Amino acid sequence: MKNNIGLDLCVLDSEELRLVQTKPFKTRLHFAIMLKFFRTEYRFPVDDDVISLELIQLLSNQLNFNTKFISIDFGSRTSERFRQEIRDFLGYRKATVADSEELVTWLIGNIFINAPTIPHACDQAKQFFRENKLESFTTRELERYVRSASQEFEKLVFKYIYSQLSTYTIAVIDCILINDTVSLEDEDISETLNIKLRHLKKDIPGAKLKNVSAEINKIDCIGRAALPHEILDYFPRKLQQKYYLRIMAELPSNIVDHDPEARYSTMAIFCHIRSQLLMDNLAEMLIQLIHKIKTKAEAVLTKEILAEVKCVNGKFDILYTLSNTAAKKPNGIIGQEIYPLVSQEILQNLSTELRNKGKWYQTKVKTKMRSLYSHAHRKMILTLLDVFIFRTNQPECDELLNAIKFIKENKDIDDKYYPNTGLVPINNVITSEWMPMVRDENNKIDRMNYEVSILEELRRQLRCKSIWIEGAYRYRNPDEDTPKDFHDRRNHYYEMLNLPLNSDDFINSLKTSLDQHLQELNENIPTNDKVKIINKHGGKIRLSPSEPQPDPVNLKSLQQEINRRWSTINLIDILKEADLRINFTNQFHTIGSREKINKSELQKRLLLCLYAIGSNTGLKRISAANTDANDADLRYIKRRYIQVQSVRAAIVDVVNKIIEIRDPTIWGESTTGVACDSTQVSSWDQNLMTEWHTRYRGHGVMIYWHVDKNAACIYSQLKTCSSSEVGAMMQGILRHTTKMELKKSYVDTHGQSNIGFAFSHLLHFDLLPRLKNLNKQKLYLSSSKDKNKYPNLMPILKDAINWELITENYDEVVKYVAALKTGTTEADVIIKRFSKDNYNHPVYKTLIEIGHAVKTIFLCRNLSSEELRIEIHESLNVVERLNSIMGFIFYGKLGEISTNKKDDQELAVVCLHLLQVCMVYINTLIIQEVLCDPKWMSKLTSEDKRALTPLIHAHINPYGLFPLDLTQRLIIESTQLRQKKQGWQNLKEAV
Repeated sequence: MKNNIGLDLCVLDSEELRLVQTKPFKTRLHFAIMLKFFRTEYRFPVDDDVISLELIQLLSNQLNFNTKFISIDFGSRTSERFRQEIRDFLGYRKATVADSEELVTWLIGNIFINAPTIPHACDQAKQFFRENKLESFTTRELERYVRSASQEFEKLVFKYIYSQLSTYTIAVIDCILINDTVSLEDEDISETLNIKLRHLKKDIPGAKLKNVSAEINKIDCIGRAALPHEILDYFPRKLQQKYYLRIMAELPSNIVDHDPEARYSTMAIFCHIRSQLLMDNLAEMLIQLIHKIKTKAEAVLTKEILAEVKCVNGKFDILYTLSNTAAKKPNGIIGQEIYPLVSQEILQNLSTELRNKGKWYQTKVKTKMRSLYSHAHRKMILTLLDVFIFRTNQPECDELLNAIKFIKENKDIDDKYYPNTGLVPINNVITSEWMPMVRDENNKIDRMNYEVSILEELRRQLRCKSIWIEGAYRYRNPDEDTPKDFHDRRNHYYEMLNLPLNSDDFINSLKTSLDQHLQELNENIPTNDKVKIINKHGGKIRLSPSEPQPDPVNLKSLQQEINRRWSTINLIDILKEADLRINFTNQFHTIGSREKINKSELQKRLLLCLYAIGSNTGLKRISAANTDANDADLRYIKRRYIQVQSVRAAIVDVVNKIIEIRDPTIWGESTTGVACDSTQVSSWDQNLMTEWHTRYRGHGVMIYWHVDKNAACIYSQLKTCSSSEVGAMMQGILRHTTKMELKKSYVDTHGQSNIGFAFSHLLHFDLLPRLKNLNKQKLYLSSSKDKNKYPNLMPILKDAINWELITENYDEVVKYVAALKTGTTEADVIIKRFSKDNYNHPVYKTLIEIGHAVKTIFLCRNLSSEELRIEIHESLNVVERLNSIMGFIFYGKLGEISTNKKDDQELAVVCLHLLQVCMVYINTLIIQEVLCDPKWMSKLTSEDKRALTPLIHAHINPYGLFPLDLTQRLIIESTQLRQKKQGWQNLKEAV
């Protein structure tokens, strides 16, 4: 197994240096390498370990060791003596068999509860050796003990859960797994026999009325199992997901073969998580069905309006004649001036048509909504309401819950009006827009209009989680979205977030920055040729575009040189070569309890699957050119080895390697910013993810990218067309897990908001948007008394920040920031909760105030600095280029995601992402190899380097049937690679 030492621990401290200097000069470097390796790995190096040349160089410089090459035999008697001296120096001892038993116990009690992979558990075991001052076991021994601990932990978990399951619960699980009838005392269990495991695994095929009953039956089936939900919730979500995915990947026949404890425990966990996901899907279906009532009503009304124009012939000409005549002859007599032009009969018809239409559009929409609801949607929507148990933590929503309860209790009334108006909950639940239609002139409550108005309000409150659903996960109690121990460990969370404990310190820092940037912009405006502030229409900002940058002149010839050296590289070979160099397939492990496939065979099948999914060509087609891996083999690998989390881990490996190999003389210094944007991909529409996009004019899903300036995609995620881009932007910043330290986020107008600016400041990264409506932006002040301090900004100055509100709710705001940082909840959930639908929430109001201040600071910087505006524009252009290359990679099936399973849709996105970063990695090596040529070294100009990108593909062929041969390598480093190999050979053999 190969190990590389991190360079952050390479330098010898003073005490270590004194010890090393006691050794003979020729063996000092030998001793120093063993010492630093032990400091990192808690074991001594063996001949199979790779010691980085950078480490050797750093230690050589520190020890003034001028010998060019050294030979180290880690199995020699000298090495053995050094090992004992290092143990004595550090106070360590060899681990024994008794220590292995303690290690297994420690792993079971501390590590495996968080469901790590075997390699991660081996890495975390270093903590045990460090705490107990032990020399680690060999790599093979350690892995054996870790696997033993993993199996023992699973047995304990399964035994405990199995002991909590009733006989009835076990019988229901048998009904789900086995097609044969299982005899039970309860007669109602026979209804669950129609719901099998394959049914439970399927997602909802779209938000359609015909799908409601089938999904409710699934919920009912799991509900009858009487699972011990409180017991199952004791285990971390990540651990539950591990066993949930195991059931999702296995066939019923495989599950039945497990021993009873494993079988029923994993099925109980599966049913527990599946019930939460089904409840979330039903909640999403309810929200979409209510929304569809309105959108369909508006669509129907649009057609009616077109027809209505023809009701009175020449209606608009008549209105023009009336208005023109009345304006020219205001004192004229109607009978003499108007009737000769427009007859009294025509005016009467026009008056009848327009009568009672003060808010005619809204009234007609609501009337049509009532019709659609009563004739088509009502039965199924009320059935959905019966499934949910609604809860709220806000007293102002209690009336809405009473209204929902009232609707359920009176759903069978046949009358148009409720018989007893006094019993109908109406105060604080019916909006002013609906009130005229709900309550008529006789003070009666229209039943259908009342139900539609309550459902619209329920949708609004459910989306921002003012009302939550018992038994759901995404729509769960919002109090569970924050760390439960926040108030007990307040100082810990503030330290983790690097925020001041005192709200006054936070406010003073923000206030000082705000005043400073306002003053700088005020002084900058008179001499700024690109920015003008105009005192028209409430104040506007006029921004002149920057001058176009010079075109690169040598990039075309560079591409021709690349095409000459590497005329045609198959895309699958790029994936293969990246893996042979980085070994990212080590991140893929079976979801089962053991692995039996040969490693080389597994590697090949993994690469074939990843290419088939990432290029969208499909497993069947990619297996046609590889006779040793048929379609069934690849489907097995995909089902048991390839999950979204594993692909993301592989992406992190590749991205980290790209950052490591980049030559700063070519690509510039490492950046700390990413450009974020989304693009639509067509997909099947029998699912809850696919939506109609008004801008792209088609059904599909959105892929949101985080891309650095040199085109490496750092993070990707699947989202719906209507979900928040602000939440997606924050999610990528928080969850990318690469070595890149992100401090800047470049977005377009949709990727920013006041809430986004507030969270970016609290999470310590700059939100840098390219605003489409920059001319309408306003600046906020620290105090209303400061308005006269900035005379040049007067037209665009607005209100003062409410600092008192920030002081009152600072702690609550930080609690939600901690939830984002620790991953307790998703960014999209937080953004939805603190939206305009929840405008009365104090945390929402506080975030808006912080956002106003931070956005004002950004606007001042943006208007003052043309360089910043160019930086933002250049970064976002990289994303646009990325979108075009993704179509080149994801070419199969006309670029359409041909599945209705959300998990498979997300898997297609991350596999596409993996292919993209592999292509960037290989292209980076290729470009650097060409530019190492003396003829090219000084040829590129600054404009060429600015426009240089690894997103080139003229030399890449993605089409055809490609057999995969792991023994054939892609030759890139014609000179450098030979030198490195020769250096390693000299390092082993020469002195």
